[in-house]
Amino acid sequence: MIYVDDMLLKRFFRLTVCCVVVSIQILVGYGLPGVNLGFSNILDGGPVRPNPGIYWQQYLQYYTTQRFLNSEGKPLLGLPSPRFRALTTVTQFIYQFNHVGFLRGMPGVALSLPTTLVSKIDKNNLGIASSGSGFGNLGCGIYAQWPAIMHNGRPLFIHRLEFDFSVPLGKNKLPEKQINPSSTFFCCGPYWAATLFLSHRWNLSWRLNYLWNAKSEKIDFRAGDAMYLNYSLAYEIYPHLFFGAVGYALGQLHNNKLNGRTVPNSKERVVGAGPGFAYFYSPDIVIFSYLYLEGAVRNRTQGTSFIARVVMHF
Repeated sequence: MIYVDDMLLKRFFRLTVCCVVVSIQILVGYGLPGVNLGFSNILDGGPVRPNPGIYWQQYLQYYTTQRFLNSEGKPLLGLPSPRFRALTTVTQFIYQFNHVGFLRGMPGVALSLPTTLVSKIDKNNLGIASSGSGFGNLGCGIYAQWPAIMHNGRPLFIHRLEFDFSVPLGKNKLPEKQINPSSTFFCCGPYWAATLFLSHRWNLSWRLNYLWNAKSEKIDFRAGDAMYLNYSLAYEIYPHLFFGAVGYALGQLHNNKLNGRTVPNSKERVVGAGPGFAYFYSPDIVIFSYLYLEGAVRNRTQGTSFIARVVMHF
């Protein structure tokens, strides 16, 4: 590991906060691109998408924070943190084929586009400014959805394997504006989503993701790879209405690189948890809602995230 003195480290944090703050549609980190932290959770393994056809999903997130933290979980650069608020929507279209493909899974494709509707940050001594509203990274994915494994006449386990790409085609006004709807580099990675039905009413779901990041040529920066997990434990309190505990956890595996040099203590970390619910209005319309409070944060903001999601099958 290359030694970096205090002045260079401070310059790094200023650069990563002010020049590499990632897609605001997901959450705010200092190096990693925007990722799916808590956007999908309860019954994520497949019951939402059991049938072939077109699916439309619309997400809405409100995120607020007043804590920009460093590698020790303390205020960034020892300065008071400004208040930041963002309202973002994500539109996603999915097509699931009706034939058996990879290892007897049903193949499908997904296309998503996030849009930052509101992005505001108070005046601050950290030098952070927002470019405001705009489109984020274009997301593409291919997946295989397996049918449910049945046991004693009820579903026992269902899962999906997907590989996603994120292309930086949206708004980014670096270096004049530091918080932007879109990042400056390509990223990709697989995830495995599954739901285990513990009983007729209880279910446990998770989505385990791996993230690989390409180099940003614009600022000679490369974010380290990361892993993150969405999870939920839900109970069907009324027919078609599920309520439970939801959460997510992110851990960066490698330090970032700036100008070809490894920057120590630059790994991001965050844990979020709270309540969530899902309501199956009909077999073709599902409504979700989640609330997350964050903790155990390193090298990113610690805030509160509210997410609403609607799924429709055509």
